[in-house]
Amino acid sequence: MIRGVIIEGLSTAGKTSVFSAIKRLHSQTSNNEKTIIALSEHYSQVLHSYRGVLRSMDKDEHIQLLNRHVEYLEQQYEWMDSLGHTKPSNGVFYLLERFHLNHRAAFLNFAEIEKLEQRLSRLNARCILLTLSQDAVRPRFIESRGEAWKSYVMENHSTATEACQKFLDDQENLRICAAQSLIPTLEINTDEADWDSYAQQILME
Repeated sequence: MIRGVIIEGLSTAGKTSVFSAIKRLHSQTSNNEKTIIALSEHYSQVLHSYRGVLRSMDKDEHIQLLNRHVEYLEQQYEWMDSLGHTKPSNGVFYLLERFHLNHRAAFLNFAEIEKLEQRLSRLNARCILLTLSQDAVRPRFIESRGEAWKSYVMENHSTATEACQKFLDDQENLRICAAQSLIPTLEINTDEADWDSYAQQILME
């Protein structure tokens, strides 16, 4: 038995907080899988830090990276299956942050990502898209992380309203990508920042 959750959403929507809450709550439940594979967005997103410098991968580089991660999960599943393990506690639970929707949003050609999604579907993947309502965008996206983050967010925008609208536009694009995806997606609004509640909901699905 293998199953997994992919956490998607824009910056400040709560991906890392929900990711951490799921790991903690999963480990506290006795009948859950004893093996968990958790891969944060630092190792799967298009934009990443390379020796301290931000760098954006091209489509082929990103697909190769995601394929390597999925191939590892497939290998673990094949090994587990060969051992004949049937108890849920002997299964594998994997947790990915910013993965396939990140690619759909960044690039126009979906052929390779659909092949990847087919493989993830065979590994019982579910996607969780974390979103903010319009009223929550400014306090969370612009003001929640201090002046350095605010300056970064506002760098290419003349007003806070413009920056918030860009967030909402990008968020809507993620919704469209989720609708196109082959992996079932549940959208969760995170305005209340109740991370444990969201994590419990996800684990119970």
